[in-house]
Amino acid sequence: MPTIRWRTLLALLKDAWPTGLALGGVALSFFVSWLFSVTLSAAVRHAGTMLQVLGLATVAIGLSEMRRLFGRPSLRRRVAAWFRRVIATFRTPEPITLQASGSFSAAWFGEARVVRGVPPGAPLEDRVAVLEDNLGRLRDELDAKEEKIRREMATVREGLEHESQERRVENQRMAQTVEEVAVGGLHLEFVGLIWLVLGVLGTSIPDEIAAFLRLTL
Repeated sequence: MPTIRWRTLLALLKDAWPTGLALGGVALSFFVSWLFSVTLSAAVRHAGTMLQVLGLATVAIGLSEMRRLFGRPSLRRRVAAWFRRVIATFRTPEPITLQASGSFSAAWFGEARVVRGVPPGAPLEDRVAVLEDNLGRLRDELDAKEEKIRREMATVREGLEHESQERRVENQRMAQTVEEVAVGGLHLEFVGLIWLVLGVLGTSIPDEIAAFLRLTL
């Protein structure tokens, strides 16, 4: 008994969905039209009308999806915004009140540094002790500034890494959008085009198509 590779089968069915959708739409339209038609020619004409409507709706959905991929507003939102602007032109403009306020402040920021001194004529031992104390204070101050610089550098490095990650995500999203538009985004429009062509033929020459179907079926 042969083994069915379901994953491969599902992948093949997924790749063939535009063709299946196109054929399914044609079959459904003709079946529904055949149920409510008296003659084969009328069924072809009604099926052609249904396919035209389905084709136009499919193309409209595809264009709306394309606008959504590129972050553009939908046609409904653009029309609503246009009507709001038209209504706003007939309204009395609201008075604009200007309030003037001003302020000036200045502040000086600095770091306080405590340095011990010795009076004139102090003994050598006191001078050495004060120098050692000032040197220790200076060393502590340098250590504190070095630690502050390290923290700031770590913050900057983290910010750069975060920005780089966001840039990679954005680039990946744009690449997927371009791939969707260039490769996979036109499948729905192609199905709609097939339905429109068959719909135009069905409504334009229904008798000829009906005669052809009688000969072939």
